[in-house]
Amino acid sequence: MAATTICNAEVDETNAYASDPVIVDNENKFSSSNDSAIAADMTLSDRENLSDIEPSVQRLTESQIQEQNRNSQKNTAIDPIKLKSLAKHSQWQHLLFYKNGKAEVISPDFYLTNPKPRSKRNFDPYAELIATIEQINNEGVACKYPARYLWLNHHLPELNVDLKNCSKLPDANQEISLILVSSYLKNPASSFGHVLVKTNTSIDNINNTNSDVRELSSEDLLNNSYNFGARIPENENGAMYALKGLFGFYDAGFSETEFFKQDAVYSKNEQRDMWEYVLNLDTFETQLLNYHLYEAKFARFDYYFIKQNCGYRSGEILELISDIRTTERVGPWYAPDYVFDQLLEHDNGADSLVSSVRYLPSEQTQLREKFVQLSKPIQAIINSVIRTESTAPLATLNADDRAVALDFLILHRTYKITQDNTLKQRAFKSELLSQRFALPASNGLAQLTVPNKPSPALSNKTTQTTVVLSEERAEVGLSLFVKDPLNAHTDIDKRFEAVKASLGYSFDMHQWTLTDFVFLDMQQIEDLRQPLSGEPKLSWQLKTGARTDMFTGNRHSPYAQAGVGAGAKFGKHILGYSMVNATVHDQDKHADIGIELGLRMKRNNQSAELSYVTSKREGRTAIDVAKLILRQQLSKNNDARLIVTYSDTVMADNSVVLGDSNTIDAAIAWHHYW
Repeated sequence: MAATTICNAEVDETNAYASDPVIVDNENKFSSSNDSAIAADMTLSDRENLSDIEPSVQRLTESQIQEQNRNSQKNTAIDPIKLKSLAKHSQWQHLLFYKNGKAEVISPDFYLTNPKPRSKRNFDPYAELIATIEQINNEGVACKYPARYLWLNHHLPELNVDLKNCSKLPDANQEISLILVSSYLKNPASSFGHVLVKTNTSIDNINNTNSDVRELSSEDLLNNSYNFGARIPENENGAMYALKGLFGFYDAGFSETEFFKQDAVYSKNEQRDMWEYVLNLDTFETQLLNYHLYEAKFARFDYYFIKQNCGYRSGEILELISDIRTTERVGPWYAPDYVFDQLLEHDNGADSLVSSVRYLPSEQTQLREKFVQLSKPIQAIINSVIRTESTAPLATLNADDRAVALDFLILHRTYKITQDNTLKQRAFKSELLSQRFALPASNGLAQLTVPNKPSPALSNKTTQTTVVLSEERAEVGLSLFVKDPLNAHTDIDKRFEAVKASLGYSFDMHQWTLTDFVFLDMQQIEDLRQPLSGEPKLSWQLKTGARTDMFTGNRHSPYAQAGVGAGAKFGKHILGYSMVNATVHDQDKHADIGIELGLRMKRNNQSAELSYVTSKREGRTAIDVAKLILRQQLSKNNDARLIVTYSDTVMADNSVVLGDSNTIDAAIAWHHYW
């Protein structure tokens, strides 16, 4: 296309075509009184070069053109300087996924000007704008790019774009939400959380709009959701997935599906809580974003697990309708939490981007929270039925209590079937249903509410910088991703840290050394005091990296540690646990065993952790280490800690240096999250 070639050249926009308007006639042909300049640069009448846009795009029939001509009384003049300005508009470039001088979509048919994929110099937003306007009467193109034409019509109302004949477009007035899915430690790839985009039809707004805790209605489950993810071949092994995901060997995109399918994966199968952030948008922003999501379904992108992932792409859509900068993340890591952290911190002097936050508890959370609200006799009967898989104990309850117990057992059996879908499980559920049908209707279980749980986005950001000072050493550290159980609004029973490096400086030796490297540190404490029978009881932890060996003093010793044990919660603010650990490494004997005990307490902005670890290696004396950490939150993304360590080795700032006597070491630490 001639216009495309010329538009890619550098143009002095302040002087070019300053007085000669662009004319869009009834057939969408461009013309101007300045034939020598405008005709060469602006004429886009050669439609044949757009024939490869998409097989389904058809030229308007003669009767359709005549009908449009009858409805148009005059030609439309468009100032070329205005077109140049629109091409530079941030919203237009976001609609094109054009960033930092590069078109990021790699699908060959997404752009009308067909740039070379992954090329920074082969795409011009102005040429794409002109090509889009030229195709304004091509219904196939207009229906494929409704967001573009809605935006153009907003800024150029003289175009008079009509999308009413586009039958496959979504309802442009749907409420839009972003959903934060909690972390899932059983799969390292899901340990950072996830982001979904969800649309809500008007029927969904009738109930629960202002409720902090939401039980999903059938209408809500049928609403659409958009999930950004990599396109991974079947049977891809874990090592290959990690390698390709880190270095961009996958392509990815948004997939559209009913929300009940996402709910089945995250809430029912993986038992992950979710938080729905309902966006506060005006009518035009809502329509533009709905149509943009529709267009995004046809786009494919390069996928990078640690940067251009679900959080990055889902958060990117917010930049279309606000001045928020979700993608301008400093650092090499982009965690899904960052999107919601930016949402909460965003303040442009107008209304908040978030109209409400709704907690969507997982099926497991709902069962546990409702179970503890039942009377003790009903709890005992339910647990007996779960253990024995016999309904005989239900006969001891009156009709009302039996109805509540059966309602709970049916929900519980549905929850178990998602994890173990066997004929035996389904047969027992059928038996429970048969007994329930014989009893009167009851809403006793439905009246039991699930308490609200604050969103983890209220906690600090997830990348951590640490400075530690003690009498003998200083230490600085960087963690790419941290979920610390001592931090506010994080789970007290989970710990997760990925890719941490610490450098220590010895005041005596006057040198810096790498003291610790953690590749992965995961811990999940299950509650032995959980009253519902059949729930997980085994606690576990996994840690791997390189560190100074406690027994030999050798630095940079690679190791991998696994532990199993038990834990107990006392209310929501106190947790205790014990672990038996096994460690493999590259030092003598190549293996250690140990016992770990821990106690955590936190409330509001203060928290504390007391731990004791004893480790034994064959042929060597056991090493005992006790540690007390007191944490005070200073602000959302800063805290101060006092670390006191007692050991039969000399401890300095969490790094071990061999010594001859028992020692108490004290250090202060500052953590900054960004």
